[in-house]
Amino acid sequence: MPARTWPVLRLTFATPLDDERQQQLLLDIDDCGASALEEDGDVVSIHFNAPADRDAAVDLLAARGWLSQAALATDDLPDEGWAARSQANLPAVRVGRFVVAPPWDLPSPGAVGDALLIEIEPSTGFGTGHHQSTRLCLRALQSLDLAGRRVLDVGTGSGILAVASWQLGAAEAIGVDNDPDAIEAAEDTLRRNAVPAGAVRVEVRGLDDPALHPADVVCANLTGTLLRQQGARVQRLIAPGGRAVLSGFTEDEARWVREAFDDCDVEATHDEEFWIAYVMRRRASTPQA
Repeated sequence: MPARTWPVLRLTFATPLDDERQQQLLLDIDDCGASALEEDGDVVSIHFNAPADRDAAVDLLAARGWLSQAALATDDLPDEGWAARSQANLPAVRVGRFVVAPPWDLPSPGAVGDALLIEIEPSTGFGTGHHQSTRLCLRALQSLDLAGRRVLDVGTGSGILAVASWQLGAAEAIGVDNDPDAIEAAEDTLRRNAVPAGAVRVEVRGLDDPALHPADVVCANLTGTLLRQQGARVQRLIAPGGRAVLSGFTEDEARWVREAFDDCDVEATHDEEFWIAYVMRRRASTPQA
């Protein structure tokens, strides 16, 4: 089996980016599935999980004027553990009732108290609780009554939101992702957290899979672009009167997300820095006359 490689874009600027321009670059590439950004003087290296994501980023950066400011080069780095090293010092984080912790920073049982502990092995591209959008989803889930509900987490990544839903009382939690590596990471999360067999299922499925049925609560921590493009598909998976927890988009993208979910009303908004999460309610079907 060929060794895994990581697609990389390298942008060489005339001078190093200041904080404002770096932040704008981060915003502009967020829709393209970038998994890491590294700066070395005037060179910015952007890492991706898949070549298609890198190709999309080239088109987006060109459209937004970045390629007129920097020389562009592409590379494919052999997997030498850079992703794991970049996350090796991540600490545990507290999000409301949840403590999300990597294995090297697990709190002692006495230190947890009545908190809900989720152990996550950090993995590039999959949720660890350290990104604002994951924290926003965890806060939004805590605002809902999940007791006895069926929860569907699309684009589940590490499975953190599916596990959190089960811990909050969901009768059934299903995490789906079209990336087999994500499902492998999610299965590891289930094992680490001693989730009983059948309490949470994680499966490789796309949004158009006919085996997916509407759920009481649908979580979609994706990107602004994916939520705009796939809004109709995600929306059909929300049972009438059910809720959606949506995140992964910024303030600038919020209007487009609302428009993509045109059969839903915003019930609550959560924000952190420039990131947004919505709790939306799908309108009940209108009875036939």
